[in-house]
Amino acid sequence: MNTLNCTLDWGADSNLERVIEPLASYISATTRPRAALMSALAVLISEVEQTNQAATMHLTTLLGNHLS
Repeated sequence: MNTLNCTLDWGADSNLERVIEPLASYISATTRPRAALMSALAVLISEVEQTNQAATMHLTTLLGNHLS
């Protein structure tokens, strides 16, 4: 598997905080916070997997077009 070097944009942390704060409040306010947290994590993992699949497909297409 090939790895790509990337740099993280630490300035995006404030954007992430704007998403996390309401989610944390929602999870804390539910009657079953553990179940809500596990559900949120499952959705997040699914989104990351879908994003990775899309990125892999784009990269494959790009490399395929480049090599042709």
